[in-house]
Amino acid sequence: MAVNGHGGGFDVEAALAIVEQRSRAFEDALKRGDAAAVGEIYTLDMKIVGAYAGRANVVKDAQSMIDAGKTLALRVVDVWGSGDLIVEDATIEFMDASGAITSQGDVLLVWKREEDAWRIFRDVYKPAAK
Repeated sequence: MAVNGHGGGFDVEAALAIVEQRSRAFEDALKRGDAAAVGEIYTLDMKIVGAYAGRANVVKDAQSMIDAGKTLALRVVDVWGSGDLIVEDATIEFMDASGAITSQGDVLLVWKREEDAWRIFRDVYKPAAK
């Protein structure tokens, strides 16, 4: 994994630890069937670019995934940012109830601090070419 700060004073290792921990929390919430906890990973004013905005829509989408037995796995490729934002470049795999990969691609997540935690502010997904 390549990680860099893209600017002076950015603590790459701290940012990497944050996004890895929050990504695991996201994956674990899906596995537990806790759509509300998935929603809490996102800011109130979040947006999944090209899809929808608002935490309530994340919870609804997560519940649909849970009901279908789907999960996902994120792998960090790179992080950069500033004191206010962390940008995560990652790969993502979506799996069905049997664990078979149903789709995969690249994701760019912009994290910002909201209340007491780092949360996803913008989420951009690009499916891999078939």
